[in-house]
Amino acid sequence: MPLRILPILRPLPFLLLGSLLSADSVSELKGALARLNGQEALKASLEYQVWNRRGDAKKPVITEGRATTLVEDGPQGLRLSWSRGVLQAAAQEARAKSLDPEKRTPTRNALEGLKAVDICEYLNGAGDLLRNLELARLVSEKTEAWQGRPSRLLTFKVMPRLGPQERKYVKDLDATLQVWVWADGLPLAAESQVHMKGRAFLVIGFEQWQKEQFRFARAGNRLVVVQHVQETSGSGGGETSQSKTVMNLRLN
Repeated sequence: MPLRILPILRPLPFLLLGSLLSADSVSELKGALARLNGQEALKASLEYQVWNRRGDAKKPVITEGRATTLVEDGPQGLRLSWSRGVLQAAAQEARAKSLDPEKRTPTRNALEGLKAVDICEYLNGAGDLLRNLELARLVSEKTEAWQGRPSRLLTFKVMPRLGPQERKYVKDLDATLQVWVWADGLPLAAESQVHMKGRAFLVIGFEQWQKEQFRFARAGNRLVVVQHVQETSGSGGGETSQSKTVMNLRLN
């Protein structure tokens, strides 16, 4: 039966104030992000690490790698460059693997995992966070320090939009987003968690978890992701998989 409030009941003033503060906090965050349009030129070095484990428990296949990329973004567009040492290491790994398929290729793994579209989002973090907020509903707000800095912690329930194919297989999806906001309305850090279950081809059940952590910094009129850690794990079809990537960006 629908909940009905009798006319004689009045919302208490402090409850009204609490709802206004929550609405204002989200509006303030969105407004601050919208003002960071990411046009100033910048240079940075970006270190990327990747680790993957897949297969059955008795004989898993593990791949890993690390590489550093120089990044420059400005009116001319995005430019990526690698040192001669990194390129030589990748070439040597390719030659070794052609002679022995069991040889590992850590440098090549890292270079292949680092994509230009991801780097663009790291350098313009405001846009990606705004898109996530459009799919989110605020569920709580509290004062909570982040690494010793005073901040407000906003917790959201996220409702991702699934395509027809995804809706066909995903039966249960739970996603949350937490954002630590500084006094100026800009985010210091964020953390997202996703858990999904489903069934593919009617008989193969699967389950997947994903956790992402972001640390932000302001660079002129940009919100830059200076650290991104992503961990995923899943199971299905009798196999399990785990992966972890770590990105650290240092502004020059």
